[in-house]
Amino acid sequence: MTKVNQHSIFAGNGIHLAFSVMVLAAFFTMLSTVHEISIPLLTAILVIGVIYLGIGIYGYQIALAHSETLYRILYFSIQIPLGIGLVFLDGQSGFDFLALLPLVGHSVILLEGVWRQIINVLLLISYALLTITVGGGWQIAWANVPVFLAGQIFILVFTQMALNEEKAKQEVQQLVHELEDANQRLREYALQAEELAITRERNRLAREIHDSLGHHLTAINIQIRAAQAVLQQDIQKAINLLNKAEAQTQHALHDVRQSVAALRAPLAEGPLLPQIQQILDAGNSSGINTSLNVIGTPYTVTPPVALTLLRAVQEGLTNTLKHAHATELQVTLDFRSPTEICLTIRDNGVGGIISPQNGFGLLGMRERVAQLNGQLDIQSVEGQGFSIRMVLPTEVNYGQNKNHASG
Repeated sequence: MTKVNQHSIFAGNGIHLAFSVMVLAAFFTMLSTVHEISIPLLTAILVIGVIYLGIGIYGYQIALAHSETLYRILYFSIQIPLGIGLVFLDGQSGFDFLALLPLVGHSVILLEGVWRQIINVLLLISYALLTITVGGGWQIAWANVPVFLAGQIFILVFTQMALNEEKAKQEVQQLVHELEDANQRLREYALQAEELAITRERNRLAREIHDSLGHHLTAINIQIRAAQAVLQQDIQKAINLLNKAEAQTQHALHDVRQSVAALRAPLAEGPLLPQIQQILDAGNSSGINTSLNVIGTPYTVTPPVALTLLRAVQEGLTNTLKHAHATELQVTLDFRSPTEICLTIRDNGVGGIISPQNGFGLLGMRERVAQLNGQLDIQSVEGQGFSIRMVLPTEVNYGQNKNHASG
C-alpha cells in the first residue's frame, strides 16, 4: 500500500488559520492585561509576535516538507524561545500561555516518539519557570501550570486523533483506488479469457468439421468419381459404388449429428475399435486395402483420447485417399502400456507429397494431441509412404465419464 502523505494532510490553510487565531488571542490577552505599556515594549512584543507568527506558518511548511528530524528540531528550537519571549514580555499570568499551545499541535504532526515527548516537557517546564519568575511565584504557578498542562494534553490527544483519522481516510481512498484498478484488471482478464475461449472453440469446431465431414466428403467424392469411370463398362459396379457413396453420406450425417450434440452435451460414447474399423471399411470401398492390428489387451480410455484416435484415423485415411496414391493402409493400436496408448498409421504411397507442417487436418491433429499432453510424429518421405505415430496418456480427462469402452 502506498504510504500516506502526511504533508498533504496538515499543509492546508486550516491549520495555519488555527495557529494564527491562537497566537492573536494570546497577543490580545497580553495587551488587555497590561495597563501601562511603553512604546519600546509594545514594539518588541509586536516584532516578536510577527516573527513567531510568520515562522509558525512558513517555517512550519518548510519543516513539514522535509522529513529529516533535523529540520523539525530546528523549527522548535526557534519557536520555543520566541514563544517564551512573548510570555516573558507580557509579565502577567493570564492567558498568555495560548501562544505556546500551537507548538504542542505542531509537535504531534512533525515529531514522533521521544522527540515529541522532549518538546512537550520542555514547553511545560519553560512555562512553569516563567510563571514562577515573572508571573508572581509558586502560588500563581500552582494555579496556571495545571491549566496549561490540561490544554497541552487536550491538544496532544485531539491532534493525534485528527492525524489518525486523516491517515485512515487516505488509506481508505488508496484502497478504493487499488480496488478499482484490480476490478479493471479483472475485467480485462475476463475479456481476454472470453476471447481465448471463443478462439479455442472456433478451432475445435474447425477440427471437427475438417476431420469428420471433410473425411466423409473426400470418400464420397472418390466413390462417385470411380462410379463415373466404370459407368459405361460396368453399370452394376457403378451402382454399387454409388450405393457405398450413399451409405457414406449417412455416416457423414451421423457424425454431423454427433458434433452438434457435442456442442450441447459431453462427447458421445461408444466402442472405439468398431468405430475405427468402420472408418477403414469406407477406405476399402474406395479402393484401398486397409487393416487394423491390435497389440495387447484393449482397455478403457477416456472420451477425449478416443475422439483424438478416431480423428487421427480419419485424417490418415483422408490424406491417403487424396494424395498418397497408395494401395494399402495399415492402422495399429498398441495397448501394452497401461499409462499410454500408441496409434500408428502407415500407407505404401508415394510419400513426400504432404508436408507435415501444412494442412488443416494435420494442424488439427497436432492441436488435439497437444491438448492431451501427448506426442505426435509425422513422416512423409518420398518413395517410402506416409506415417503417423501418436502416443496419448490414458488418464487424460476433461471432466468426462471414464466408462468409455475402447473395444
